[in-house]
Amino acid sequence: MLKQFLQENKLKICLAGLGAVMLGLFVWFLVCFAMVETKLELATNYNFPASNSLKALYNLSEGDYAVAVDGKIVGGKSYELGEPEVRPTASTAKMILGLAVMYEKPFTEGETGETITITDEMYERYLWYYANNGSNTRVINGGEISEYDALMAVFLASSNNMADSLAIWAFGSLDNYREYATNLLKEWGLTHTTIGEDASGFHDNTTSTAEELAIIGSKVMAEPVLSKIVSTKSYEAPMAGEFENTNKILGELGIAGVKTGFIGDASGYCLITGYRQGEHTITVSLLGAPTRQRSFDDSLAIVEAIQKATPVTSLVKAGQVVGHYDSWWTGPVEIKATEDFSEMIWAEAEPTADLVMEGATGFLNIKIGEKEFRVSVEADSHNAEPSFWERIMRVFGWEKTVESSEAGEKTTEGDDDHTSELATNESADENSEKTEVDETSDNKDDFTQVTNIPSDNCTIKLGYLMLINPNFTVTTDFIDARRSELVSISQLYGIVEGNAYNGDNLLDAEAAAHLNEMVKAYEAEYPGHTFETRSCYRARGTTCGRLCAATGASDHHTGLTCDLLDPVYGTSLDTDTYDQHIDWQWLYANSYKYGFIDRFPYEWAGGPMSEPLNVDENGSTGLFETWHYRYVGVGPATEIATGKYNNGQYDSLEHYLKARGLVTDLKNGRCD
Repeated sequence: MLKQFLQENKLKICLAGLGAVMLGLFVWFLVCFAMVETKLELATNYNFPASNSLKALYNLSEGDYAVAVDGKIVGGKSYELGEPEVRPTASTAKMILGLAVMYEKPFTEGETGETITITDEMYERYLWYYANNGSNTRVINGGEISEYDALMAVFLASSNNMADSLAIWAFGSLDNYREYATNLLKEWGLTHTTIGEDASGFHDNTTSTAEELAIIGSKVMAEPVLSKIVSTKSYEAPMAGEFENTNKILGELGIAGVKTGFIGDASGYCLITGYRQGEHTITVSLLGAPTRQRSFDDSLAIVEAIQKATPVTSLVKAGQVVGHYDSWWTGPVEIKATEDFSEMIWAEAEPTADLVMEGATGFLNIKIGEKEFRVSVEADSHNAEPSFWERIMRVFGWEKTVESSEAGEKTTEGDDDHTSELATNESADENSEKTEVDETSDNKDDFTQVTNIPSDNCTIKLGYLMLINPNFTVTTDFIDARRSELVSISQLYGIVEGNAYNGDNLLDAEAAAHLNEMVKAYEAEYPGHTFETRSCYRARGTTCGRLCAATGASDHHTGLTCDLLDPVYGTSLDTDTYDQHIDWQWLYANSYKYGFIDRFPYEWAGGPMSEPLNVDENGSTGLFETWHYRYVGVGPATEIATGKYNNGQYDSLEHYLKARGLVTDLKNGRCD
């Protein structure tokens, strides 16, 4: 039956099968024709310039201090020890009162608030403080004062009786104020601050820590009316008279507040200072200074240290590539910033950047600490839809491509590295996978590929053993493109670039991972010590004479080199006292274990750096730099440091490459 059916309907079955195939092809055609997919290569991590930490800024011999940026603690004495030190607040407690009054009895800038009538209780508070040598403001029983004038007396003259009067007026009693302020502190998450028997801080049972007072100070700076009040140097109020601000460093270093305090031996002198830098508010709290002048001097010293560590830095330049669109009908389309953007940054801020686009325009969303900023960006061109003929061509496998410069290979346009300051998480992850080292593979001639950038320098093919010096040079095109292959060791590992040369602290990903391990090993062996960099990747050479490498001839172009120094020994790179420094002794003896070598050892300098040989045929370099360390891989570094090809003595990279037959002519820049 089935056989007969198949024979009788053979043609119909064939036509049905053909129809099904044609239908499938038609559906496939429609899908390919209709497919529209644009990929936005957005930057989830911005390679910000290296920034300094705000920890350990100042060695305060007496008392305690804390630093807050935008209301978040980033440094301080007891904060860094992890042991909050509770002390009487003295008159800095008036910051809490001022905030509580503005929350309960608010008024806007330019207004004077409600009118306060001095009651018997308020007048009695004045007489009591007057008799007990507390800061006070003259009042008259039944007299009137505006809320604004009362706050002026509290913050500028540090008036104790006016502080208590404000609390009684706004909350009905001091007990009610204490309950309100205590709940307010709980809302703020400040668990070490306690409100005592008054609103002024005159008694020593109002207590807090340097950290929490710095946070409260930032809240005062953020309240418009109070911010104006604490920045006022002098003021005259009806009934109360004229008074000057007790904060005598107001105006210095940009300081715009906040409050002073003193309770004899119980607390010493206290000072909360605040200033603004760009969009950020920085507050410094100082508790327990032995004298009033010391409170001013130490506060200024701390503020100055912060400002030196956080200069306003250029983060984005107009025209800078920040990402790209990619689609099958356009290929990569660069997205560029349309404006410059500068702001202060610091290590604890952990800055990030994200790219947000709507069509051809959008913004780079930069977050620094608790603040967010938007930098406008724009795509060079943006075709949201492919044309009819591009859709037809897509069906047959066409998409926008560009010829590669190597071996005639075809790659999708835009696959080459970009010189953008931005790097995606994905690419960072891919780079991090290179960190495992095969200690034996470096000795083979199939070298690990480090760069995809072509160069006339024949040693580029030697991977981590590439040689860049006055006889083996590279072009500026190579140097600039090499930058895009590197990662920020500040961003990835928190390694500080002291006295920043480029402000980027970039290194090859594998070298960066090994440098991080080396720094940790040094820190573990010598607690309290670390390494900072003075310069890693360098885009341009230097012009200080024959001792320096011009652009195209610097070892820093490799992206494998860093100048290293323990900040304990200052900031200068010199060779006069290197043998007394444990950092240089340790590096010379141990760096090879992590794949790094002393790039310019004394043995190959031809003596001190007075008669440089500028790389002779035997491998002498003419340079002696105890700070300059270069990644070559663990295998070669071990052979160089132990002198495998140099009779057991520390080798130069030049001599090592020639001894292995990898370079045949050191003077004329030739390989085998």
